[in-house]
Amino acid sequence: MFSDPGREFHVLDLVAVEEGTLTAGSANVGGGEALHEGSHAGLPSLDEHARSAYRRRLEEIDENIADARRCNDAARAELAERDRDFLLAELSRSLGLGGRFRSVGSNVERARTAVTRALRYSIERLRDEVPDLGAHLDGSLRTGTYCSYRPDPTAPIVWSV
Repeated sequence: MFSDPGREFHVLDLVAVEEGTLTAGSANVGGGEALHEGSHAGLPSLDEHARSAYRRRLEEIDENIADARRCNDAARAELAERDRDFLLAELSRSLGLGGRFRSVGSNVERARTAVTRALRYSIERLRDEVPDLGAHLDGSLRTGTYCSYRPDPTAPIVWSV
């Protein structure tokens, strides 16, 4: 990853390299979405019924906030705004890139979570030993379904791997 800045690596490829079922120099590593078709099968984090319920509840809360403001009831408005913030936080947890709803239980989602967790844990441990390198990697590694190393172009780094 570090010897090819900007190149995106699919999380299933990274897991396969770690498990030894794919070599790091393989042409398949970072080969694209077509290699992983069918790997996305999973359940949506929120089904249509739940999304509709969230929408209806948010509309009710917005009406409640507007009514509370018209009546100069700051306490009721604040309570309704906290309810709204809570619902929006719940909705945002179920969203991925581009506002698409995440699926749960898919191979890709499990791999994405595992790779992100492993990278963040490793960077934290590295930061304890080499703070500057930990900070650099924390700002340069992009995680998600595709992971990449994207260093700051204004501060080039030469790696010896």
